[in-house]
Amino acid sequence: MPSSDQSCYDEVIAEFAQKLKAVGHPIRLKLLCLIDEEDDPCVTDLWRCLQQPQPVISQHLAILKENGIVSAEVQKTKRVYTIIDPFIKEIVSKVRAEEAKAVKAASKRSAS
Repeated sequence: MPSSDQSCYDEVIAEFAQKLKAVGHPIRLKLLCLIDEEDDPCVTDLWRCLQQPQPVISQHLAILKENGIVSAEVQKTKRVYTIIDPFIKEIVSKVRAEEAKAVKAASKRSAS
């Protein structure tokens, strides 16, 4: 049975729950996958890939930024995004690995 001295435990759980909530929206998870995949993606690249209006993508990026999941850096005339949270970066890597497996399996099925 856990001791009642685990106040840190609740703080850690709350922090991870907030991060998971922030990435739990399908558009935000897709954004993170694109950010992880692309070299220096900017908002224009992201909304074009996801076929969503620019304001929608900007709102989702703002949520990710507010939660310390991504950072934005101005490079010349564009703002580029990077995943800065190691926990989320690991999740995104696992999602992308599963995606690669699914694509490979689908291509095998279609070739048969």
